[in-house]
Amino acid sequence: MPRKFGETLAAGRVEPAKRVGYAYDVRMKHHFDLEDHDDPHPEDPRRIYWIYDILERAGCLKLMRSVSVRPVTDTQILRVHSRSYLEKLKQTELMEKSTLLEAQEEYESVTLCTASHYCARLSAGGLLGLCTEVVKGQLDSGLAIIRPPGHHACQNRAMGFCLLNNVAIAIRELQTHGLVDRVLVVDWDVHHGNGIQEAFYSDDSVLYFSLHRFEGGDFFPTGGAGDMDKVGKDRGRGFNINVPWAADGVGDGDYMYAFKRLLLPVAREYMPDLIVVACGFDAATCDPIGMCNVSPECYGAMTAMLRGVCSKVVLSLEGGYNLDAIANSALGCVKALLGIRWSAGLVPQAASFNAYATLSEAEINGVQTGKLVYEAGWLALPKWDPAVEVPECVRAQPSELGKQVVDRVAGEVGRYWQSL
Repeated sequence: MPRKFGETLAAGRVEPAKRVGYAYDVRMKHHFDLEDHDDPHPEDPRRIYWIYDILERAGCLKLMRSVSVRPVTDTQILRVHSRSYLEKLKQTELMEKSTLLEAQEEYESVTLCTASHYCARLSAGGLLGLCTEVVKGQLDSGLAIIRPPGHHACQNRAMGFCLLNNVAIAIRELQTHGLVDRVLVVDWDVHHGNGIQEAFYSDDSVLYFSLHRFEGGDFFPTGGAGDMDKVGKDRGRGFNINVPWAADGVGDGDYMYAFKRLLLPVAREYMPDLIVVACGFDAATCDPIGMCNVSPECYGAMTAMLRGVCSKVVLSLEGGYNLDAIANSALGCVKALLGIRWSAGLVPQAASFNAYATLSEAEINGVQTGKLVYEAGWLALPKWDPAVEVPECVRAQPSELGKQVVDRVAGEVGRYWQSL
């Protein structure tokens, strides 16, 4: 008779329950650029497989539970998007190539094929299914390995590789059924999530916190929507916090300072029922678009810090365009969800990102190399001893320019939060 998870094995050792989930469906790879021949589009269909593959090789998927991916319905989409836009998206399923290429020109930085509409429904549905299991207590946390991404998708238009706003659709559905009251959305994609901001700008039931390259509004999406003075309106005033980096090159120290100085105090004051991370990895070292320097270790540390605020954390893949960097960064996040620490000296370095196929099993697997049996209590979050165990990224110092930006944001939103 097969053993059940949680059943005692021997000498007090237990096989852990699978309390961390993931959503993945290979069908989402069928959304692709019709003109993508010798030069792959940045939003490469391989992105989700690269993450899935490294998690499998690391032994993480054996410790996680797969969540079924079902496409979202019209009703669920229409809580965020207009009917006219949805009908346009539906029409792409019947278009010939020439017509599709014309249709995508209506939007900024968008690719379309006949499968795009269905893949977008699967992407939003994967996140919704995972979030639903987490808020119902069937899982503690999870990672949605989904595409196309969603945080730029607005009520009436596609934008920036995004067709449907996955995060907004999931949250609105959960709220409609009374499953959550307060949601914290942390958007660490290197681009401002203008679509998520638009959806919740007047809403105090969702606190939106975004860290992104801004550069005076010159970085995509251009304009002033991502500036620090955009704090929400009406009931939502104070519930929209933008950290607009002034230049490229921001790294671990800048993100850690933003978390410790801004996000963690506000998040603890807000006391969310659920944290959803718009989890783009395009601020990672070696990303060709983001041009920043956030390490896999830092992504893991940020994930662990959020779990310290609320145990219900769901990460939803957004951007990230270096396949090796997003794989290692996702691995860092999943290890934090599972409570697995990086082994000393085995945190993937930037140089490794250019040679994924040559990474040794030790570099990929870190501490837990395919083990299925752990001591009781192994899922507990690490207790970081400041003298010994604090990850190097947590000790990293912010750049002077990064510190100035974070301090200015604190001044801008401090009137709304006692913790600041």
